[in-house]
Amino acid sequence: MIYAIIFFAKLFEVAVTTVRLVLTTRGNRIAASVLSAVEITIWIILTSTVLLGLADDPMRAVAFGAAFVVGIFLGIVVEDKLALGLQQIEVITNFEEAKEITNILREKGYGVTTFDCEGREGKKLAVNLKVHRKDVPATMKMLREYDQLFVTVSDIRSLSRGIIERRLIMK
Repeated sequence: MIYAIIFFAKLFEVAVTTVRLVLTTRGNRIAASVLSAVEITIWIILTSTVLLGLADDPMRAVAFGAAFVVGIFLGIVVEDKLALGLQQIEVITNFEEAKEITNILREKGYGVTTFDCEGREGKKLAVNLKVHRKDVPATMKMLREYDQLFVTVSDIRSLSRGIIERRLIMK
């Protein structure tokens, strides 16, 4: 019974730590601070439990270590499902496709910025869009319908002003 308690407590603590680290890097101070309080409380209680009984029962350390490994994986999965934050999608393509993509996105209420650019094969148009991370898969699915795209997706740490719609592009 003690092994299960150690395993699941450590699993939860490491998953919380992973999510807290992501929130910290994204600048979400309040949520990261709250999670750090949960994290350290669990860590102190759990670590003292493992260390106090370690000499008599080394399997406590095995449960602790195994949960750490699984907890990292679980934390990444949880954070991926939460999909916190904003991302920037930039598409570079020919004028016709860029205009069509821009019109589709604007019809759906998204703020889209375009600008002229030049690549190895001549003049292009860049389409710039900021979206919630949860909307990136649907946006990329829509973009895959076009052949001649150069697409980059990058994280946005902070943003002030502008249009960010919170709805799926493809329903």
